[in-house]
Amino acid sequence: MTSLPGSEVGAFASLADDLQEITEALAAASTEREVIEIVLTPAVQALGAVAGIVLLVDQTDQQLKIAGSQGYENATPTVWQAGQLEDHVLIADILRMREARYFEYAGALKEAYPELERRTEGLAAIAHATVPMFLDNRPLGVIVLDFTEPHHFPPEERRFLTILAGQCTIALGRAQATGTLEARVEDRTRQLEEQTRRLEEERAAQAAFVAFTEAVGSETDLSTLVGQAITVLQGRFPGASIGYYEEEGKLWKARVWSQDMHPELVTVISAGVPSETPLISEVLQTRQPVFTDAWDAQQQGVEESREYGASAGYPLVVNGAVHRLLSIGLRHTRRWSEADKALLRSVGRSLNLALERTDAARQLLLQNAELQAHTRALESFAELTRDLALTTDPLLLIRRAQEVVMSMLADGAALYFVLEGERWHSRVQHGSLHAPQLQAAVDAGLLYSETYSLRIPWTAGQPYFQDMYNQDGDGLTSAVAHINAVAYLPLRMEGAQTGVLTFALFNQRSWSRVDRVVLETVIQSLELALDRAAKTRRLDEERTALAAFTHFAERVGSETDVEALVGQAIAMLHETCEVEAAYFERDGDLFRTTVWSPSGDPTLLPLLHQGFPLQHSGIALGLQQNTAAYIDHWRDTGLLIPQSGIYQAVAGYPYFVDGTLESVLMIGSQTSPTWDERSKGIFRAVGHSLNLALDRARQTRMVTVQRDLLNARTRSLSAANEELEAFAYSVSHDLRTPVRHMTSFGHMLRKTLDDRLDEKSVRYLGIIDQAAMRMNTLIDAMLDLARTSRQPLSFQQVELDGLVRTVRVSLEPDVGERQIVWVIGPLPRVLGDAGLLQQVVENLLSNALKYTARKAEAQIEIWAEDGPHDWRVCVRDNGVGFDARYAHKLFGVFQRLHRQEDFEGTGVGLANVRRVIARHGGTVSAEGELDQGATFSFTLPKEGMLGGQLDFKGAQPAGDADRGMSGEEGHRDSL
Repeated sequence: MTSLPGSEVGAFASLADDLQEITEALAAASTEREVIEIVLTPAVQALGAVAGIVLLVDQTDQQLKIAGSQGYENATPTVWQAGQLEDHVLIADILRMREARYFEYAGALKEAYPELERRTEGLAAIAHATVPMFLDNRPLGVIVLDFTEPHHFPPEERRFLTILAGQCTIALGRAQATGTLEARVEDRTRQLEEQTRRLEEERAAQAAFVAFTEAVGSETDLSTLVGQAITVLQGRFPGASIGYYEEEGKLWKARVWSQDMHPELVTVISAGVPSETPLISEVLQTRQPVFTDAWDAQQQGVEESREYGASAGYPLVVNGAVHRLLSIGLRHTRRWSEADKALLRSVGRSLNLALERTDAARQLLLQNAELQAHTRALESFAELTRDLALTTDPLLLIRRAQEVVMSMLADGAALYFVLEGERWHSRVQHGSLHAPQLQAAVDAGLLYSETYSLRIPWTAGQPYFQDMYNQDGDGLTSAVAHINAVAYLPLRMEGAQTGVLTFALFNQRSWSRVDRVVLETVIQSLELALDRAAKTRRLDEERTALAAFTHFAERVGSETDVEALVGQAIAMLHETCEVEAAYFERDGDLFRTTVWSPSGDPTLLPLLHQGFPLQHSGIALGLQQNTAAYIDHWRDTGLLIPQSGIYQAVAGYPYFVDGTLESVLMIGSQTSPTWDERSKGIFRAVGHSLNLALDRARQTRMVTVQRDLLNARTRSLSAANEELEAFAYSVSHDLRTPVRHMTSFGHMLRKTLDDRLDEKSVRYLGIIDQAAMRMNTLIDAMLDLARTSRQPLSFQQVELDGLVRTVRVSLEPDVGERQIVWVIGPLPRVLGDAGLLQQVVENLLSNALKYTARKAEAQIEIWAEDGPHDWRVCVRDNGVGFDARYAHKLFGVFQRLHRQEDFEGTGVGLANVRRVIARHGGTVSAEGELDQGATFSFTLPKEGMLGGQLDFKGAQPAGDADRGMSGEEGHRDSL
């Protein structure tokens, strides 16, 4: 519109009329579309625009949409397009600045937004008016008017557009609120309708559930329950077919079905439908009801079900497993409604609960039956146990158990097999096998490798039941045609598997859980009885063996004669076990009998006297284990001596000396082919007792021989010692006279010649005097040694530290100006002869002073070491020492390791020390190295340890020396 001078008032009045009409029209508008149409047409016409458009912002304030337009009917694209708000910069600016924009001449819009046409791929008009709209301070959109010619927008037009935008905003807000309210009303209406529908479905399902529950009541019969479910479902689904299926292998077979099914379909489903059938497969995988719309019989693999439009499968889960299935086919519809689904779920759930109740009731009945059977078996075996309370024979116990079991089973036989070598041997049988050929095979023993049925329970250690005996499994096909059901139960005794208890029935029977419980209970009770019997037998055997051991020990007493001992053992074995016995002793490679039973066979005894190589006999391997060996069925072992075949069972007890088999006690029974536990126990006890007695006799003989040898040697040594000491004493006295003569005549010669002696003669006479003095010293030492050996011991408590102090004082003159360091540790109180012990200490300390004479500073240490049984007293010096290779010579008489020119001495002092300490029950020792000093030590027994070590011959208490023993005894004691 082009404004003329002076026409503003008239123009505004016209626009006001337009606004009035628009406002009145908007009051009746209720939708967004109506509002846009009411606003755009008058606006375009009132301002002379060629086109107008309203763009609205969505709820996210991110997108623009075209709510309505006018005048854009041609195909020319415009810059006003729907899309991202941020892509339309002009509109984004208007809404952000919240003010209208007017472009009055050509190119004005392009000048302000040069990229707008490129970004929108549209063409701009000549002039434009863009007015924003805001609702509750939120941008609502814009009203746009386009002009094909330049257009000036006076204030009245701008005011018109502003009011128009406001009215449009209010109307749009009202329309949006109305639309929201109507949407909420519609949504709530739909919710109420859905709730009503669900309530109706639940009411229908509940009614079906109640109807089924009322119909079945407490019924537990499966076919009745399924029939009631079919009746309820057909009442709710007219024209529907229902089937109940159970799993059998890989097929699902119909057990119950509705009567309306076509015969061809009944034939198919009763024969079985594969598990791979799509409907069944999906039910098994999901374990949930599966509803199939638009049933495709060909796809499902059941061509005979073409007449159904929809189908469903309901899994019946019992004890967590799906082994049953309910299916339904609808003829008059191809789609399952939610109400129909709910109804089927309700009936299916009801049937499932009923089946679970039925299964629980069946389990309870079965458990009750098992419990009753278990109780009956326990009562029967309790009665059996009472009957057998006084027996310990395991085979008798097994026979009575067989009798109890067979009394509860049908016609058949019970056998107890024991594996011996490569064959199963029947040890106990109850009942006839009704087949001579089979009985002969059992009596001969069944091969382990061929009896598959016995091998399974034996290797697995578990019961093995066959409802139908595998007649080809044990290699007895022709002899077992009459055997039907078989049960094999491994039997243990004290934890070790001993055999297999077998029950063979001639009638058909399926081993029920009740049967298995009964048999396993009998086996458990039998094993307890066998364990008790074994313990009782073992106790009896131990008691018998102990009695035999005691009786034999009482019989032999302290006897040491081997023949007498063996004779007692043979007699006792004959009395207690009724066997014949013989005792064999090694003679080179042969064993010959030396003692035998008086009742021995006269034809066999000469052969036994001749001897035989035991290592070639059948019992040799057992005897090498150094324990009793028992051979049952002796005659079947390949006899080394054919005449020994008079015995059915043989046993032997070996006797080893230093690892070599030296003798054997053997027994033989002519009455029994096997050894019972009692006889074994007695033989072991008597054999062991004889072994102990033989060892005692052998040791007694050895002790006697050693004692005799020792006495003879003692007498010989005592005599030699007495002669030696007498000789030394006599020589010592006899030598003094010639020595005295030598000294006297030398002295007389010196006085006679006096000044006529030249220097050489004086030196010669000096040498004679020195030799005489040396000879006197040696004679005195020999007398001291003799007196030491002959002098009686006078025992008393001796303080060694006081003794050492006394000896040090006596040695002070020998010390002179020497530098001596004494290191003396604590010394004990000992029991001994004080005078002799002082000689010992004086000898050791004087030697220490002597052999440290060349040291500028001598060090002498004295200490004691506390041992478990004795005291060790040590004297160490830092003197010249000695060569350790010759330490054994130090304590010998006249033995010296140093030259007389270096260190004077007689060689008797240390020998005297050794003899004194030996008489006190101690020992002496020496350690040293050349130029490194020496250590001498001696031991003295502690009090309480003296009785077995001291030389009490010639010993007497202190103060009683006048009551000493004779010199003859003293000589003996010196050893």
